[in-house]
Amino acid sequence: MQGFFSKDNKKYLSIAMPAALEGIFMTVLQAADLVMVGALGSSAIAAVSIFMPLRLVLLTFARSLASSITILTAGKFGAGDEDGIKALLRQSFTITLLVMGILHIGFFCCFKELVLLMGAQADYVQLAVDYGLIATIAVFISCLSLSVQAIQLGIGQTSVIMKSNVAGNIVNICCNYVFITGIGSFSGWGVKGAALGTIVGSLVTLGITLWIMVQNRKYTQGLWQLPNKKFWQEFKPIFSGIFSELGAERIGMVIYARITADLGTLAFAVHSICYNISDFGFDFIFGFAKANMVLAGQACGKKNYAEWCRFRRIGLQWGAILATIFGLVIHIFWEEIFTLYNKDAQALALSYTVMLMVAWHFYLTSQTLITGSILRGSGKTTIVAALSFVLITILRPLMTAVAVYYLDWGIVGVWVAICLDQILRSGCFTYILYQIKALPTMPAKA
Repeated sequence: MQGFFSKDNKKYLSIAMPAALEGIFMTVLQAADLVMVGALGSSAIAAVSIFMPLRLVLLTFARSLASSITILTAGKFGAGDEDGIKALLRQSFTITLLVMGILHIGFFCCFKELVLLMGAQADYVQLAVDYGLIATIAVFISCLSLSVQAIQLGIGQTSVIMKSNVAGNIVNICCNYVFITGIGSFSGWGVKGAALGTIVGSLVTLGITLWIMVQNRKYTQGLWQLPNKKFWQEFKPIFSGIFSELGAERIGMVIYARITADLGTLAFAVHSICYNISDFGFDFIFGFAKANMVLAGQACGKKNYAEWCRFRRIGLQWGAILATIFGLVIHIFWEEIFTLYNKDAQALALSYTVMLMVAWHFYLTSQTLITGSILRGSGKTTIVAALSFVLITILRPLMTAVAVYYLDWGIVGVWVAICLDQILRSGCFTYILYQIKALPTMPAKA
């Protein structure tokens, strides 16, 4: 490992650690819902979990927009284009507000049909509708936060993003404690309470995010401006690649989740818990991947290939270290971790093999996240999108269907498909990454 106190390593960690901690706290939000809802039974867990793929579909546009703006911001920051960053902030916030508003209204009107399409079972479908209709509002609020935080990420201000999300998560957890099971004479609102708590926490995050950004006069001149021709010229090539990638990923994830829901209420609840546990490691490592995307973009803005290579090496080394740590912790303490969510003996027995797979798939996950983010930050969004379409949209659901319906491997088969998908993606991304011998030209300064 390059010297821990080297200048490059300090710079990398100064961006990566706040982003990683922010990812952990975002996962805590979902874990808090599952842990507290878990007291209501497996049906309640399944009802909350069935909404997650739909939530990811809603976030596809917002995250595509956010990643595109982050890459553009990083390039402009490296080139010293402050006016360009100001325009990006106003125009991206406008797009998010208008488009996400329309999409959320559509989801809200057709929500029950969407839940049934996702395979919700009769014993929890109404619970899923009760939770999802309210939680959809929270997703819209989160989309607005994402658009502003994309600018903060692009200029390396990950600590302010972390502060905003930490505050929102703390409020959300406190609200969950009261709203789900109640306190004193108040009996609580069950899954509806979990959704209401998420709304309150999301509002707090958005409020703090906007307040911090408005205080930064260097990059702020309002939050509203219709996109102009220059914006579209810079934005479309990057957005089209990222949106294609995330869109392909979401389609694959929805099909994958639909197959998983057919395993039954207990198996789906166990899978959802294991997936949420996996998200802790995934989101923490993804914070390091975000740092690589930002630093790759900034290096491209400076046209500094040597710097790009140094941060590539540092990111891959940290990914391997984190994968080892998370793998050991989950491997050793899998039972204690799982029972935090659900103490049912049947669920615990069903989770054993899956939890071990969760523990050691992080080596593949970290390699996929780091290499993919460097490629995106370097402007290689189209090739990442193409590979994601083939591997996530087509092969992953196909492998899951074969494992579940043909081989009858049940929940273990679902995780075998996940691991095979990660093997293929990490191998392809790594090969392409090491073929890059020169940096692409990022958007020029206005």
